[in-house]
Amino acid sequence: MFTFIFVSLFVLGWLLLGFIPWLTLSVATRGNAGLVNLPLCLLAAVVAGLAVPLLGKDDAQGLWMSALAALVAPGLLLAARRFSLGHAEAQTPAGEPSKEQT
Repeated sequence: MFTFIFVSLFVLGWLLLGFIPWLTLSVATRGNAGLVNLPLCLLAAVVAGLAVPLLGKDDAQGLWMSALAALVAPGLLLAARRFSLGHAEAQTPAGEPSKEQT
C-alpha cells in the first residue's frame, strides 16, 4: 500500500511538472496552445520522468533529474509542435482566413 502511495506521488509530481510548459505556452499565446497538446504534454512528462530511474539513476540526484526531465520534455514537445506548424499558421488568429484561403 505504501509503495502505491509513493509511486502515485511521483506520478502526480511529474504530471504537475508536465502541465507547467503547456500552461506557460497557453498564457503566452492567449489560449492558443491547444487542448490536444495537454494530454501529450502530460504523457511526455510521465515518460521522461519514469525514464530516468529506469535508466539507472535512482538516487537523490536521479530524483532531481527526473523532475527536470518531466519539465523539459513537454517543453521540447511543444516547441517541436510549434515549429512544425510553420510561421503562418501559428500567427493566424482564429476566425481569420489564412493567406492560402484567400
